[in-house]
This record gives sequence, structure tokens and C-alpha cells, in this order.
Amino acid sequence: MEKYRIKVGNKEIEINDEVLEKIKKYANTEMTLDELAKELSLDGWEEAYEFIKDIPAWLLRSYS
Repeated sequence: MEKYRIKVGNKEIEINDEVLEKIKKYANTEMTLDELAKELSLDGWEEAYEFIKDIPAWLLRSYS
């Protein structure tokens, strides 16, 4: 699988298996954007929102 990187603020997050598990948890539970931000070491829900917005849709479908 080709590795994707998503730039959020001044950080760049590589989409790997660990991050995909966190995305899956966010998509399938009542996890908040604040909680996702903490899991991904982002600076608040705004960055988590930008991250989720920039994830390719096919990744969300295949992991939800």
C-alpha cells in the first residue's frame, strides 16, 4: 500500500496501520474530535477536523 501523508497545521501525519485503527475507532464509536486530536497528538478539535476532512474517502469507507 502506498503511504499517504496528510499535512495538518505544522505537522505531517503518515497514514499507517496505527493511524487507520484510530480513524476506524473515531468512525465507529462516539469518539469526539477532541479525543481524536489527543490520540493523534494534534492541537485541538480544529486540527482533527482538518485531518478527517483531508483523508481520502476510500480510506474511510474501507476502514469503517
